[in-house]
Amino acid sequence: MLKRVCIYCSSSNVLEDKYSMAAKQFAEAASSHGFTIVCGGSMRGLMGVIIDRMLELDSQVEGVIPGFMGEMELQHPNIKSLEIVDTMSERKERLRDNTDAVVAFPGGLGTLEELLETFTLKRLGRYDGTVILFNQDGFYNKLIELLDHFVMKNFMNSNYRESLIVVDSVEELVEVIRNSKRETLEAKHYLPV
Repeated sequence: MLKRVCIYCSSSNVLEDKYSMAAKQFAEAASSHGFTIVCGGSMRGLMGVIIDRMLELDSQVEGVIPGFMGEMELQHPNIKSLEIVDTMSERKERLRDNTDAVVAFPGGLGTLEELLETFTLKRLGRYDGTVILFNQDGFYNKLIELLDHFVMKNFMNSNYRESLIVVDSVEELVEVIRNSKRETLEAKHYLPV
């Protein structure tokens, strides 16, 4: 079964090369497995790298971007399937819609916000795809420490790791996506024990 995968990632163009290299490697693997990539539709940063490589390989990319971002000339000019929406909230809903997985690559505030909203929806039984954190070179170690802190202080259930898959390599990421299954959790999953 072909997978639809939503990608959250940095829009920065001034990152270390290793992040762009991993994004390109992922795009090549995604293309070879026939994944459809759903993303924010920007030509900048890791998103631009993934889109460019997917399109070079004649693979399927769908973008969702708010109109005001297109006006700022961030919209990728070569995506054939690009949906223009009014708000960032609408964008996030459309990005997740009918996807088998969401993946957070290294990114900034926008990436973190998208990830945490989707992770919360997963735990509340409102998103049935797999939520994956690509922890390249320990990028998200501090976030994982924070989540563990929430557990230690009884603000979050320790079972959060059942609904947030953490991977460290592109190979592991692709394997998790390939083996992902849609599953709706019971809303009580999020409650502290």
